[in-house]
Amino acid sequence: MGIYKTEVEPFDVHFRHLSEAEIDNYVRKEHPLHCAGSFKSEGFGITLFERLEGRDPNTLVGLPLIALCQMLRRKGKTR
Repeated sequence: MGIYKTEVEPFDVHFRHLSEAEIDNYVRKEHPLHCAGSFKSEGFGITLFERLEGRDPNTLVGLPLIALCQMLRRKGKTR
């Protein structure tokens, strides 16, 4: 079958205080409810955050590229 490797990459999102009107406006404009966490950081969702904490910002959108590259290097894939 092959070899499966998994890794967990922690990433914390801290939201600023949001009014109900701000939340309603965001949901109406971005339609984020089908997204993980119900926000789109690549769009207006970034305006909702107070701060982000994590080693790799790509983790926020679902693919921690730094961790992926490290896994590939450990397997000898350097290109």
